[in-house]
Amino acid sequence: MRPDSLHIIEAQTTAQLAAVRRLFGEYASSLGWDLSDSRIAHEMERLPGAYAPPAGSLMLAYVGDGPAGALGLQPVPEGCRIPGTGAERAGELKRLFVADEFRRCGVGRALMERAETEARTRGYDGLVLTTSAELMPLAQPLYESLGYAQTSPYRDDLVWPDLLWLRKDLARTK
Repeated sequence: MRPDSLHIIEAQTTAQLAAVRRLFGEYASSLGWDLSDSRIAHEMERLPGAYAPPAGSLMLAYVGDGPAGALGLQPVPEGCRIPGTGAERAGELKRLFVADEFRRCGVGRALMERAETEARTRGYDGLVLTTSAELMPLAQPLYESLGYAQTSPYRDDLVWPDLLWLRKDLARTK
């Protein structure tokens, strides 16, 4: 059940970007990543970076006045396609994170649904994402319930032992 006071904005102000940095920092810590030497630290320093409009979106969920979760949408690097579909223009979802106190109350689902709307608005006909069954167990059922299916890797620069590659063809779903 979603909290009545849940709302999602596109993070743009200094304060909103700081809230996203904090949430993405919690995300990295929850996965055991060392922020002193990582891709996510570099990404956090340059927000909104690849998530900037018009091709991207950096979504920030609030419950009441408090930041509850975040999710980024960026274009898939040129030359990548969603394997197994006819999608030509794909967006990539990155860093879905919901703070512990807001898990299991619909914040993650609301962020994902908003991301799909934002992707369609930006002209994407498909979405891809990566996840780890071991490190992100709550995400798996959510992605499955939203119609994401396993696919083959769509980029070469991401390597984890249990990395799962997921896709959704937006042209076939509304």
